[in-house]
Amino acid sequence: MKTERILSLIFGIGLLAIGGLTLIGNLFLSTQAWRMWPLVVLLAGLALTAPGFLAIARPGLGAFFIPGIPVLTTGGILMFASLTGNWGIWALAWPLVVLAVALGFGLSAVFMRVSGLAIPAIIIGANGLVLAFCNITGLWGAWAILWPVEPLAVGLGLLVVGISNRSKGASTAAMILIGIAGLGFFLTSFVSLFNTTILRFAVPGMLVLTGALLVGMHFLRRENPADTQIN
Repeated sequence: MKTERILSLIFGIGLLAIGGLTLIGNLFLSTQAWRMWPLVVLLAGLALTAPGFLAIARPGLGAFFIPGIPVLTTGGILMFASLTGNWGIWALAWPLVVLAVALGFGLSAVFMRVSGLAIPAIIIGANGLVLAFCNITGLWGAWAILWPVEPLAVGLGLLVVGISNRSKGASTAAMILIGIAGLGFFLTSFVSLFNTTILRFAVPGMLVLTGALLVGMHFLRRENPADTQIN
């Protein structure tokens, strides 16, 4: 009965949204209300996302964030493109869908209280940020210098698992991978010295970030000497 009431509420809100936005479209867009068709995708995203917020009581529902957030993001981009006629926005905005997948995993990790989901969230999110950077700047060759982001992302995911589960094994693996990433950024920083683009700042910045993470992990491990459980 409770599930039926929730579904009734979701579909009711969906119908209200469709009716209201269609009315607005007919009033202000004249005969161009057909441009509101991406509303179907948006509502599908909302329908998939809404159950995730109920995961506090039913943790399994948090998995709905993984498909819901990307569909919702896609619907938002489609709506913007349809209303403005600027379909070329996809050439710039498509990395947002990748970041939306990462956000979906991240929200699922929080609402389902499953720290392991932080690993794909951070890996996909890091790659999404690099893709967005390359897409905006046009510096697709940046991957040759920013490749240490991959072990760094895996290390950060394991770090979250290690801290959440108080797992010494996961924390140690995280430190090793972050150290490898630091070594990678150290090597690529020499290449960046001869780069005239924004990469000459991006690579040293990542090197500083990696060093800060290693220092922070050192003090974190000192503050938790009793953390010996291996999961």
